[in-house]
Amino acid sequence: MTLFGSKKGYSKSDINFFEEFTASARKQTQVLAVVVFVGIIAIGLCLAVLAYYIFRNLSVQKDIDDLNATLASDEYAGLELRSQSLQQEINDKNQYFYTLTEMRRIVDETAAAPVDIAELIGDNIPSDAYVDSYTLTGTSLTLQGVTFSYYDAANIAYMLNESDVFANYVAPNLERDDTMNGAEGVEENPIDIYYDFTISGNIVSDSVISVVHYANTESGVIALSGVSSQTVEAGAEYEIQGINTYTVNGVNYSLASVVINETALTPAEFASVSAADKVSGIANGNVEIVLYYNVVTVAEAEEGSAE
Repeated sequence: MTLFGSKKGYSKSDINFFEEFTASARKQTQVLAVVVFVGIIAIGLCLAVLAYYIFRNLSVQKDIDDLNATLASDEYAGLELRSQSLQQEINDKNQYFYTLTEMRRIVDETAAAPVDIAELIGDNIPSDAYVDSYTLTGTSLTLQGVTFSYYDAANIAYMLNESDVFANYVAPNLERDDTMNGAEGVEENPIDIYYDFTISGNIVSDSVISVVHYANTESGVIALSGVSSQTVEAGAEYEIQGINTYTVNGVNYSLASVVINETALTPAEFASVSAADKVSGIANGNVEIVLYYNVVTVAEAEEGSAE
């Protein structure tokens, strides 16, 4: 007997399609679960970091508040005034030390006259000459006398030069003395001719090289230290190195200008000295070097460290 109506059936391909769809949905669900899990972990980490910085800032703020409270207490209320007072005390002591070392510099620059020059002159004066007078100080010698021979004065000067009495070669100054000839009651004497001679020059001595450091401040120029001195032989070279910077009492200073023997260096000379980071020269006498500095500001210090 034949049945009327429709009957729906499922083929094998339909069954495979449902299985693939179910597997794909399962994979997507797993991926979504992993993404959600990773997101939860990331959010948790962010919240943990945020909480760490919040608590850290609160702790730092608490330390700042405690420090401000401590600084505002009676114990620390006068520290700023005390600091200013100590700085002024240091400046006063530096000025006192500078005064003492300046006096010592003056003593060092006052050379004693050699005691053997008088004996040297006496042993080498020719028999037909005599010394009328001589003046001897720590740095100079002036010899005056009379000679019958034109060449005797030159021989005396030569002797002194060869004995290294003078720093530089000196020559005698001669003048013929005719005061006796032609005088009333005195016969003309063409044989006995007199010469007045003078020999003068700087004697050989050591040179004193003195250095002092000053700071330009709002209240004026102050001495940063005492006067340092060194003795070098006359004609020798001297060097003062490391002048571009100076540090005292934890404060850094930078070179601003240089004055040598009361003469300021020109901009070109200062640039050359600053590039070499030293002052040098030949000691042809006492040399006084004054170095002026400015305080290195925080911005300048940071700029220098960055470079």
